[in-house]
Amino acid sequence: MTHVFTIAIDGPAGAGKGTLARRLADHYRLNLLDTGLTYRAVAHALLRLGLPLDNVSAAETAARQVDLAKLDRSVLSAHAVGEAASKVAVFPSVRRVLVEKQREFAKAPPGAVLDGRDIGTVVCPDADIKLYVTASAEVRAERRLAEIESIGGTANFNEILADI
Repeated sequence: MTHVFTIAIDGPAGAGKGTLARRLADHYRLNLLDTGLTYRAVAHALLRLGLPLDNVSAAETAARQVDLAKLDRSVLSAHAVGEAASKVAVFPSVRRVLVEKQREFAKAPPGAVLDGRDIGTVVCPDADIKLYVTASAEVRAERRLAEIESIGGTANFNEILADI
């Protein structure tokens, strides 16, 4: 069996994980996964269907249906989706389902760069390389706002800063 190379990038929102992950994945020709988008996909599905965010069963079902190949950053980066994602991410059953999908992604040849929270400790504890990236709260809020605006969304800097 061939070894699959994995890079795990951890850190808080807006710290620069995504930028670093994209550059590393491009440079080394590895698959790329922003694991935060998987939780956002669950939240987006519940919002789209008009289901309550505290419905554990519906959230778990949505998690099972997440297709990692079809995560649309332009839809999933909306501020409201991010807030909703925080609510569904607390469910152990949702986390179990998504972590398993993320681990399977990491094992696929030629290898992968995964970014998100708990990547180096929970999702890929045996990653070949683990990085922790951080930045000040103000810089993180500025980056998050720019990311939202770059895809046509709107958000308030002070609200983002307060969330951080």
